[in-house]
Amino acid sequence: MRRAFKFSLYFIIFILLSIYILGFYVFSKVFLPNSRINGKDVSFTKLSEFYNTYNSNYDKFELTLIERDGREQIKVSDFDYKDKLEPGQSINQKSFYWAFYFLIPKDYELKHKITYDREKLEKCINKLKLSTDEMIQPKDAKIIFKNNKFIIEKEVLGNRINRKLLLKKILDHVYDKKEIINLEEEKIYISPNLYASDVKLNNLLAQMNKLNSFEVTYNFDDRKEILKNEELLKLYVENKDGLLVPDIDKVKSYVYLLSNKYDTFRKDRNFYATGIGMVRTSGGIYGWSTNIDETTKQLVKALEETKTVTLEPVYKLTAQSRKKNDLGSAYIEIDLARQHMWLYKDGKLIMETDIVSGNPSTGNATPTGVGKIWTREKDRFLTGDDYKSHVNYWLPFNWSGCGLHDSDWRSEYGKDLYITNGSHGCINTPPDLMHQLFENTFVGMPVVVYDSNTQIIPMNSVQS
Repeated sequence: MRRAFKFSLYFIIFILLSIYILGFYVFSKVFLPNSRINGKDVSFTKLSEFYNTYNSNYDKFELTLIERDGREQIKVSDFDYKDKLEPGQSINQKSFYWAFYFLIPKDYELKHKITYDREKLEKCINKLKLSTDEMIQPKDAKIIFKNNKFIIEKEVLGNRINRKLLLKKILDHVYDKKEIINLEEEKIYISPNLYASDVKLNNLLAQMNKLNSFEVTYNFDDRKEILKNEELLKLYVENKDGLLVPDIDKVKSYVYLLSNKYDTFRKDRNFYATGIGMVRTSGGIYGWSTNIDETTKQLVKALEETKTVTLEPVYKLTAQSRKKNDLGSAYIEIDLARQHMWLYKDGKLIMETDIVSGNPSTGNATPTGVGKIWTREKDRFLTGDDYKSHVNYWLPFNWSGCGLHDSDWRSEYGKDLYITNGSHGCINTPPDLMHQLFENTFVGMPVVVYDSNTQIIPMNSVQS
């Protein structure tokens, strides 16, 4: 039994020794296992042929590009890629330790030279499907308004690539003899910056849809301005905490737009003149004028409360009607060309008379425009640099001293008297009619002054 055991032991030792001696012999002719030259595996390569083997590494090497919609190949031979060792170099391996090299890798660095034709590489890239396909630019995910609510429109990945990075990755992979480049994993595609899954974007969406649940209406009597949906959301800004809050500057800009659209103070007006049709006049102190700052505060508060509400702007100046025609049904009309005045009340003509207006020859012409009676006075003196006149009734209608008053120093009115014997700018009214005029006026009543010689609008030019 013991002899059999010894025999078996000696036989195993003999086999192992034979294998080791054989390995010693073999690895004196070839590279040891786990041997690498400049990162290239040369294990089991004949020592006498390692130059040829190394230098022919890339003769049949192909690189596979994994794209979003398929695969493509590039042959490195197509752009003359070579990695050649400089001559006269050798490697001294200790084949006696060949068994250990299965466990311990050995790297060698030898002088070598890599060459390739960049122009040919560029042409190879240009021939790829990802270069010849129609270019689709990547687009960020974004919030859009659709079917009365805000939704996230998904990002567009596109197919645009970073050519500079692709070229670099090709050379890196070829050098490392890695046969596959995954363009997505290597981030060679130029990608959107924002995706539909973005947490911040989804948080913003939730806030926007909450704000989309209310609206603000501005009431202008026969017109309304409704602020809702996208237009309403434009007045908010995202703060540092990611919350949507009213943007005061944007709100103020919106109020300015309302003011420009609906205010009538000092604006051009089309007015249907008695007996002749449409005239256009501008200026004067009558009309609506928005208080921008206070209206901005009012709207900011409504946007903060997020409740459906109907508002009227805060005004600095008001008129008799908030309709498009803000004169209302009671007003005084004066035509300087015809030297005539009409008084309307409840939409009906209740009085008319010839008048004498300011003398244009002395620079005292009555200014045109729509004024308003801003005070009603009796028994007072009107004074100037060269006059002091008593009047029984005084109805000023602008801020430069012009008004309606009786003029008992006159016996004649109308015609062309104003050109040579006009007033200092006031509307001289026959004394016997002034009481009736005074009693049918009120503070704030519009006074429309125009010159039909110059301000009449031809019928084919009238716009509603």
